[in-house]
Amino acid sequence: MHEPDPWIRAAPAIAATLPDLCFLIGPDLRFAACNRPDHADLHAPWPTLQGRPLHSVGPPALARRTVAACGSGPQRVGYALRTAGGRLARFEASIVPLPGDGAGWLYITRDISAQAALDAEQARYARAMQGAADGLWEWEIAADSEYLSPRALALLGGPGRLAERLQADDQGLWRAALQSHLRHGAPLDLELRLAGPAPRWLRCQGWTERDAQGQPARVLAMLSDVTTSKFTEQALSDSQAKFRALFHMVPVGIAVIDIASETVIEANDEFARQLGWPTPSVAGQTAAALGLAPLPGTAGRTETAHRELRPASGARLHAKLVAEPVELAGRALLLCVVVDISVQVDAEATLSALAEQLMDQERRTTQRLALALHDQLGQTLTALRLTLDLGAAGARDQARDLTDQALREVRQALVGLRPPLLEDEGLAAALDNELAQRRALHPGVRLALDVEAELLAQRWPGPVEYALFMIAREGLENALRHAQPAEIRLSLYGFADEVELGVADDGRGLAAGFERRPGHFGLIGMRERARAIGATLALGPRAAGGTQLTLRWQAP
Repeated sequence: MHEPDPWIRAAPAIAATLPDLCFLIGPDLRFAACNRPDHADLHAPWPTLQGRPLHSVGPPALARRTVAACGSGPQRVGYALRTAGGRLARFEASIVPLPGDGAGWLYITRDISAQAALDAEQARYARAMQGAADGLWEWEIAADSEYLSPRALALLGGPGRLAERLQADDQGLWRAALQSHLRHGAPLDLELRLAGPAPRWLRCQGWTERDAQGQPARVLAMLSDVTTSKFTEQALSDSQAKFRALFHMVPVGIAVIDIASETVIEANDEFARQLGWPTPSVAGQTAAALGLAPLPGTAGRTETAHRELRPASGARLHAKLVAEPVELAGRALLLCVVVDISVQVDAEATLSALAEQLMDQERRTTQRLALALHDQLGQTLTALRLTLDLGAAGARDQARDLTDQALREVRQALVGLRPPLLEDEGLAAALDNELAQRRALHPGVRLALDVEAELLAQRWPGPVEYALFMIAREGLENALRHAQPAEIRLSLYGFADEVELGVADDGRGLAAGFERRPGHFGLIGMRERARAIGATLALGPRAAGGTQLTLRWQAP
């Protein structure tokens, strides 16, 4: 009798050692034998399966696929089936025909649930990496190999080592950070610039995985494009810098005050200057110390047209206040704007006093003119009429004399209003005549006029000549009245399109702060006359002592 092949004899023992389930399927497509009757992945206990037709086991669709696979060649069938223990598992079966015609089939099935789960997890990971905004960079230290996820490749613009994709200045920065992370455990989190014509920024956040001995095995990092945020951050920084500059450059004082404690949180340079404090010292001061107490209303926007502030620094300020409550991070604050109106207040006071002076001058001029008309011209005309009415001897000669006297008195009254010489002879003649009249009233003062010969007949526009004459008259009057001078000199220099007028005295000079003291309205009037013709007026001390008044006009 023929001895069976050793492999055939060993087949049952080999099958028994296999971890996978093995079935012998007879030619009649029935389960004939099983290598592991107690295997946990059996669909049902083996005694209930042995001898059953293949098409009766499992779902009908699976049974039909299994029967169809029993052909003349090897086949693979994948399926899911619930085991006898109730677990739903995934299997892959290999069905191979046995040697010899009509001998049957070997059916080997393997539980691939764990592998399928791993494959599914890897697929999900791949999809996540594909769709993620961040890329993955991985460095295998031992092999010195780098892996880039699809997103990382897109961020870097193609394959290659990460360091090579960076700008030259940042390559060393990246390598130094990597070494510090591996050697000292320093956090691996930095922003780097990518090479290329367009500026792009990359953020790298990494960590290290270690082997069983605790040695670094690989470094992984998430790569994210932070270009937009960097530009936004830079724009915000620039905007804040511009705001800070504007905050400190605006010509009004601004302070942010905590309402609960009435303490200044922040203030600009103008606010500190207005109240006489160094800028760094204002923050932390109370409203009372700064002279702002009581605070303006905190219920809504309020405006105070005029308030005099008196801070502890000793400064005094006329101000307009605008206040509006704001809330920042749950904190009630008051935004307070201080507008310095001291110049306006002083100007209004000055203008009011000047108006009073002008009205007083008008009254005195009117009284003087009325006196001249009544007491002088009126009496002269009355005497003239009586002379004519009486018809006395020599009445004609007396009438002629009285008429001449009346004309002189009329001219004298007009000179007080507007010198006729100014219109008829010009500025130089009018100034010379003014000095002549003043000499009679002030015999102890030398009065002189310095004027170039070619300017004696020079004429300038009427408003210019009138303004220069009135300023000279006012300056002369001020020097005679206040300076106690021994000499006053008027000077006139210039050409047809420009002129300079000077009034100089050798008196006691100007008192400190004279412009802020009462009685300086004559100077204000002179400045207004100069401004009206577009001229400049300067008043100051002379080097040799006394005072120098200079007016300069130039044709536009």
